[in-house]
Amino acid sequence: MQDQDIEQAEAEEQEERLRDSHFNPWRMPRTEKSRTVVAEVLQQLQAYEGHHQLRKRSRRKADQETFEATVSAIISNLAYHHLMEREAGVYITRSHRYLGLKGRYQPKAYSKTLPDILDRLGSQELAFLDMELGTDCPFGTPLETSIRAGRRLLALVHEHGLQPEDFGLDHAQEVIQLKRSKLGGWDKGDFAEYEDTPETIRYREQVQAINAWLDSAEIDFDEYYWPKGRPVDTLDRRLRRVFTQGSFDSGGRLFGGFWQSLGKEARRKGLFINQEEVVELDYGQMNPRILYGLCGAQPPDGDAYDIPGIKHSRSGVKKVMNAMLFHDKRLVRMPKGVRKFFEERYTVEAVMRAIESAHPAIKDSFFTGIGHQAQCIESQVMVEVLLSLRKLRVHALPVHDSVVVGRSNKDKVKEIMLSCFLKVVGVQGLVDEVVG
Repeated sequence: MQDQDIEQAEAEEQEERLRDSHFNPWRMPRTEKSRTVVAEVLQQLQAYEGHHQLRKRSRRKADQETFEATVSAIISNLAYHHLMEREAGVYITRSHRYLGLKGRYQPKAYSKTLPDILDRLGSQELAFLDMELGTDCPFGTPLETSIRAGRRLLALVHEHGLQPEDFGLDHAQEVIQLKRSKLGGWDKGDFAEYEDTPETIRYREQVQAINAWLDSAEIDFDEYYWPKGRPVDTLDRRLRRVFTQGSFDSGGRLFGGFWQSLGKEARRKGLFINQEEVVELDYGQMNPRILYGLCGAQPPDGDAYDIPGIKHSRSGVKKVMNAMLFHDKRLVRMPKGVRKFFEERYTVEAVMRAIESAHPAIKDSFFTGIGHQAQCIESQVMVEVLLSLRKLRVHALPVHDSVVVGRSNKDKVKEIMLSCFLKVVGVQGLVDEVVG
């Protein structure tokens, strides 16, 4: 995965959280009110099946559990989607290429009976959902089926006074995820199955401990600072660790949590942790410093991106240098969107040579794809920080290489971040407050 691929993956992650689209098969009721609504829908659906003689015999126990989990996920998604005031429908697959599969990532809700359940819930008699069927497209991306809460489900939501916080996510969802290598630019890289090892078990226990600690925090958000004008679900805190390239030595960043999709200004001004204003503390020059640690060398004084002979182009130098970490061969052109940071006289080759000249101790690590390993070390640092703060009873919200914390904990957290970086990387780190 090249540097721009990582940026694209992060953009896709944010888009998935913000857009009004995808069915979340792990969505479930978390309060008595929402469980009552799901139970009522289940009761009426089974009565409908009996009245129309759609089944010749009762479901086996395992099949009944799958049936109930599927209905629960559908109703929870539709009610939550409506309560979050999202405009478009919920997009859901009916393809048997994805339904009924087995594996650690596969939720019960993706059963082969899902299409039949959708059809029955959307029948004129039940009217719990409205549905627009998708279409196959042999020469392009197929259109998925779109569903919305139907009139009878909307009536139940109103009758029981449901709110977004009445719904949550199933703890059975796998929080240690492994993606295979991409096959090309068109390929997003599917999740890969893996056998558990002491290492993956430890990773899972760490993320589960972090998630449990986040669940105990009082986190509020002032929606005045959210320009989308929609409710923000402050209970959406589930983190997962995503490894890449089919290896647990690659990637490993923490994804998830409603705050990650907020802009920097919205996070700083709108978030409150345990009734306190927040600050965001960010690691500086993290990739080059990790690379120096991997090479057993000490980073030079000053800014790693301040390259002699290249003035006023720090942002461009940073992007080129990061690309040099993730590529396995020299660049032949500026990375996408980077040309604007440099005067016309600077070629990408000239910039690369200037970077190599300024960093001779790590020069041989460029163009080896070491960036994947560096990103994994970055994620290990962040996990170490979060677990250390948990021991100190400090709540912190991770955003890749930064954390959002209550203002009163600023100095304490900065000290922990520096000590964890030194412990994991072997060289001193830099931590600054995000401003502007």
